[in-house]
Amino acid sequence: MRKNKLFLSLIALVLSFGFVSCTEDTIDNKPIQEVLPKGYFVLCEGIYGHNNSSLDFYDSDSNKIILDIFNKVNSQGLGDTGNDMIEFNDYIFIAVKGSACVQVINKNNGKLIKRIPIVDNSGTNRMPSRLCASASMVFLCTVDGNVLEINPYSLNLGRIVKVGRNPEDICISNDKLYVTNSGGLDFNSPAGYDKTVSVINIISMTEIKKIEVGDNPAIIKELSPGLVGLIVKGDYSNIMFKTINTFTDQLVDSFEIPMLSFDVLDNMNIIFANVDYNNNMETKIKIFNHTTNSTNTIDFITSSNITSQIVLPYGIDISISSNEVYITDADDFSKTGRVFVFDLQGNYKDKVNFSYLPSKVIVRN
Repeated sequence: MRKNKLFLSLIALVLSFGFVSCTEDTIDNKPIQEVLPKGYFVLCEGIYGHNNSSLDFYDSDSNKIILDIFNKVNSQGLGDTGNDMIEFNDYIFIAVKGSACVQVINKNNGKLIKRIPIVDNSGTNRMPSRLCASASMVFLCTVDGNVLEINPYSLNLGRIVKVGRNPEDICISNDKLYVTNSGGLDFNSPAGYDKTVSVINIISMTEIKKIEVGDNPAIIKELSPGLVGLIVKGDYSNIMFKTINTFTDQLVDSFEIPMLSFDVLDNMNIIFANVDYNNNMETKIKIFNHTTNSTNTIDFITSSNITSQIVLPYGIDISISSNEVYITDADDFSKTGRVFVFDLQGNYKDKVNFSYLPSKVIVRN
């Protein structure tokens, strides 16, 4: 969670600017349809403490943007710091960290189904962070060091299990949850960063193991059945990509490859993004084959001219249903963010402006 000086200066810049919208001719101001058209939702994180998170929608039939569709449909704001979202059947679950809740909406019309408070017994914000789902349950990790069940049918909270310090991300593989414990909020304490991944049995909802992976583990995702991959950030000068066998719960491989975010292209390859702060903030969007012993990578985007337009790749979402790759761009934090759209072969298709800090995309077909 600690950033270098240049990144911190960009954060400071965020706080000094107001909201800047997209151009008027791309915004759809008509009343929201009862059933939304094909397109995709974009979760825009907003600026922490400013209560300006936004759920936007891109209508692919009309090529129009509906800014803050959550507000337009529900006559209320999404909240402060939209941190993650996933879909489960016809619902979308949105973790809103600063507002201590998970907002559950209907994917077909954007209507709020339930706001689930995520607080402890004293009413203190647990700071909901990241979500994942099994075939029958939604799971949420919280910054205060816990993992919670959310029943996706009753929309009630279930069991809770304590994990490590300041969980950063969560995924499911082989009927177990894998939670990266960063320790990023108190890294300058005597304990330093946390360096573990908690393994949770989802049947008993108990932590069965902690795997040491290195300082400051972050994004984690299932790569293939029985294998997860994660970014271990260290002190941000020695970032690694590592894999864990989820049958043995042992580390398999470590690769010295700096990356900010990634998503899984297929059983062998990931697409990852990075910004080289030591080389004029050069953006890199690469494909990496994690099944080899090599750190060789290849360019994902076929046009270098397009790659150079992406200032700060904030997230990558690969949609097999639309055969598209969505790269969110936070830009320099002083203006609205953007989403770049590519086909699975890296050919550029579109670039669309959204609200502050777009971070996550969910396709509605």
